[in-house]
Amino acid sequence: MKTFKLCSLAVLFDDEQNHSSENRGKDIPLVDGLIINKEEARKNWLIDAVVTPDWKSFFEDYLQNEQQFMAEVTITRKTNDPATLVCDVKGIRDLHDNVSIHLDGTLVVKKDDLSDMLLKNLIDEGYEGEALFQEFKRRKKDRGQAIQGILSNAYKQVKQKGYYDSESS
Repeated sequence: MKTFKLCSLAVLFDDEQNHSSENRGKDIPLVDGLIINKEEARKNWLIDAVVTPDWKSFFEDYLQNEQQFMAEVTITRKTNDPATLVCDVKGIRDLHDNVSIHLDGTLVVKKDDLSDMLLKNLIDEGYEGEALFQEFKRRKKDRGQAIQGILSNAYKQVKQKGYYDSESS
């Protein structure tokens, strides 16, 4: 196992349309945190995010409902590319002034995976040559609808299989 500093955490989306929608897609402000790569075939990670008490009820909802969510994390340095995981809240512990949130996450996509998946989708849509290159650059920069669709499909696969297989996308 390898341990890294958790630099950022953002909840991207979940299955509930109305669940704290104002918080989805936003960074969760961290007081501190760490992330552990369990180095397993299914790419499981353990996350300990220390947050202020005002975030406790947000994560309690996920814990009580046993609901997964898609999250993006950055490790070691904020300038590193984020990784995307499907997470479960496994525990919440009150600390002296803050709250420790324990998450179990399954790695879904890294930056290179997103690029590969986006490129495959564009080829499947019929793009080729210079048009392929230009559309790839546009969608990669936009990181909007195209990426959300890819992440949504990956999220569904993790929920169904319990892990993500980039070869079956």
